[in-house]
Amino acid sequence: MKKKLLGTMAVAIGFSLVLSACGSKSGSSDNSSDGKETITFINHKTDWTSNGKWDEYIKEFNQKYPDINVKVETITDYAGQMKIRMNSKDYGDVFMLPDTVKPQDFNKFVEPIGKQNELEEKYMGLSNKSYEGITYGLPIAINATGLLVNKKLFEEAGIKEFPKTPEEFISALKTIKKKNPDVIPLYTNYASNWAMANWDFVRVGASGNPDITNEMTSDKAPFAEGKTMNTIYKLLYDVTKEGLTEKDPSTTDWEQSKQDLADGKIAVMVLGSWAIQQVQELAEDPEDIAFEPFPMTAEDGKQYITVAPDYNIAINVNSEHKEAARKFVEWFINDSNYAKDTGAISAVKGKYYPDALKSMQDTGVEFIEANPAPEGKESLFSDIVNASEIGLDTTDKTKQRIVDAAKGNTNESFDDIMDDLNKKWSNAIDEVTK
Repeated sequence: MKKKLLGTMAVAIGFSLVLSACGSKSGSSDNSSDGKETITFINHKTDWTSNGKWDEYIKEFNQKYPDINVKVETITDYAGQMKIRMNSKDYGDVFMLPDTVKPQDFNKFVEPIGKQNELEEKYMGLSNKSYEGITYGLPIAINATGLLVNKKLFEEAGIKEFPKTPEEFISALKTIKKKNPDVIPLYTNYASNWAMANWDFVRVGASGNPDITNEMTSDKAPFAEGKTMNTIYKLLYDVTKEGLTEKDPSTTDWEQSKQDLADGKIAVMVLGSWAIQQVQELAEDPEDIAFEPFPMTAEDGKQYITVAPDYNIAINVNSEHKEAARKFVEWFINDSNYAKDTGAISAVKGKYYPDALKSMQDTGVEFIEANPAPEGKESLFSDIVNASEIGLDTTDKTKQRIVDAAKGNTNESFDDIMDDLNKKWSNAIDEVTK
């Protein structure tokens, strides 16, 4: 059943993170010379360190909890660096739980938050970081994944309606390029080490099928021609081959790309809705920046856009300050304005819904969330992904491979790559399910 994240019922947000909930009792004690307890919060929002936003947040938190110091540490290559750091116990007291941690391993790294069925009365998007009925992380926000667009470039090229098919999309990008040869129609962010994973995240919306991920765990050829993943990847290949992306993918720059999109030097990037506000703040006219669904139409004739949790905030199971850490998590999810400040949907039901996504829904686009895995199979998809080593949802590995082939930097054809992916995926299913 398709789930539209349009919470209409206001929900009390008194999230009680009691120490007894499914976990061990904290033995936290003062660890600061000023008599206050200090916790470390590690996250991926490096821009909030430079613009002072984290300082504002911690000041607000201290108005409620003056006896807890929060040391904020930000990391640019967050997923990559945290994967290394989590080989030790040194990954903060509160952190963003990386997708590289397998669900069956959550309890080795993360303090349980509570029972999933109870928390779902108040929060959305818990399936991603829950295992066997226990929730280990709470979404800092709910994001849509689609296309971040400079709509002024489309309008100037005479494109009045956003493309709904891959063919229409490529035609539109060619028109934009012809109108202004200096514009990069689609920017891949090839070198960013994380951004290209968004090409995988669009599959639920592109297909209109909330069970596509679960179905892939038994489909030994999910990259075959005519199937959703093949169509998504073929669009990336074709756009690149047609010369509609940056000239040298290896030199892409994430921070600069946001400014270039805002300035009308880039027309489209495949991203999460969390980036809307970042780019709008850089634009001369914020109204130039819009969010659109991936250019595919489902079998029922409708367009959908994937909504899913952003990073999940979690507590280090090794923390000596779990009580203070839980207070910070409680405040962050329920009291801070993180979702609003990042242009995302709040994980707290009925709390906040951004204008950019409301306007898209007005055009008939429906929001769809992936159905959770069946009981007992929560880790099956991630296990297959890991065994296949193709980087689905986790890295830019396959997407870079497709771009390299389209650029002529390798001798592979698109079909060669898809055949190889099917073989690896099939072998991984056999390995995991034997």
